[in-house]
Amino acid sequence: MAELIRWTERLFLLALSAGVVARIAPRVIDHPQLAIFLLAELLGMVLVLIQRRGEWSSDAYPLLVAFVGTGAVLLVVPDGSQLIPNAASAVLIFGGASISLAAKVFLGRSFGLVAANRGVKFGGVYRLVRHPMYLGYILNQVGFLMLYFSPWNIAVYAVAWTAQYLRTVEEEKFLRRDPIYREYAERVRFRLVPGIA
Repeated sequence: MAELIRWTERLFLLALSAGVVARIAPRVIDHPQLAIFLLAELLGMVLVLIQRRGEWSSDAYPLLVAFVGTGAVLLVVPDGSQLIPNAASAVLIFGGASISLAAKVFLGRSFGLVAANRGVKFGGVYRLVRHPMYLGYILNQVGFLMLYFSPWNIAVYAVAWTAQYLRTVEEEKFLRRDPIYREYAERVRFRLVPGIA
């Protein structure tokens, strides 16, 4: 089952990644910060291809929220009203991308879509919050949404952010089986936002 999940995860991401590149890459000329947005969204694809094996969650619900949370964001379209200046959008996109990139680099081959224990990581940005990658994603995606505000993109992100929150809950349940993770969660009390949640 784990091998089927690994290949499904890879094919799913590859198909959605190709679509998001085709839709957004032509807009990079007008909004250069979109190159950073694409980098942040697509680095996960590379890491999924080279990830190490670990103990996986094969329950249907965690798989569903992981795939929806990851896949939905790749359905945004570069069309809509620009609500903030390019510079403000660039700050959000670059800031979010930097946080998620730092988390991914720290995880390295331990990164994956599906909840798994590939070794507990508690250094780097993981000293501040337990799920810094999702915080980075949200900031990055808010920057995109403020650049292309539309009912479609609002709906996509509403679904994605709800799924990402549920994903953190499922990941926590899975990882708390490990006493090392439970100790880490006691030390790092905030899930997503330092000092808040």
